[in-house]
Amino acid sequence: MDARNFLIEPSELEAALAAGAVLIDARKAGEFKHGHIPGAMPLSTYDVFVPNTSLEGMQAFAEAMANRFSSAGVTNERPVIVYDEDTGQRAARELWILEYLGHRDPRMLHGGLKHWIAHGGPVIADTEIATVQPKKLKLSVASGCLASADEVSRRGGSWNFGLIDVRDDLEWAGKDNTPCCARRGHIPHAVHIEWTRFLENGRFKSPAAIMALITQHGLDPRHDIVPYCHRGARSANTYYALRYADISGARNFIGSWHEWSARTELPVEI
Repeated sequence: MDARNFLIEPSELEAALAAGAVLIDARKAGEFKHGHIPGAMPLSTYDVFVPNTSLEGMQAFAEAMANRFSSAGVTNERPVIVYDEDTGQRAARELWILEYLGHRDPRMLHGGLKHWIAHGGPVIADTEIATVQPKKLKLSVASGCLASADEVSRRGGSWNFGLIDVRDDLEWAGKDNTPCCARRGHIPHAVHIEWTRFLENGRFKSPAAIMALITQHGLDPRHDIVPYCHRGARSANTYYALRYADISGARNFIGSWHEWSARTELPVEI
């Protein structure tokens, strides 16, 4: 996927929908009925963790996700646009999954629903969900956007590999109360940049500002840079922020802390 083609602006959305794009509302359950973009379909895989980023684990995850998207009428041929309340973590995670599955044209609405409304876009509030004919999304896994736990473990601390913990301060310090993780702390050799720092007014900061932010933290944009969070959603958002700044070595550790903390042979820092 080209570094900038994963975003679509509110001014471009109507034309894309008229041309046949599938529109997915990736927000929390229940928000759809309070107001959504006409023609949207509610779909979220946010509840699905990735406990194993090995080849076998990712194959099982890819097959499960392909089935979920197929049930919403997603095919390889039709463009797919996902949106959140703004440029949020939920839409970014769905976008990343579609990219990983090998979809040819997945995009995210830059600025989300808020910027759609600000640009005069219509919103409807109802509970009617259009009936769609389930399709078959064919898998063509694009592993170049993925960093596995084994790779993070093997390459952490090396000169050409940067790791960003994009969680909040409490999570970074190991003082959070995340119930599904037995261990607290962060991955060794990571730098801490909370994911919201790559955003401004609900949209990505400029490429220059993103570049400045990572270099201020000692990261080299010419190297591989991998963000992680808890379930790979906030880190997916940062992954696309890095891509927006044309950092070609960006990848997402989708297993994130949920996988890392469960593997007791992997080290933790507090």
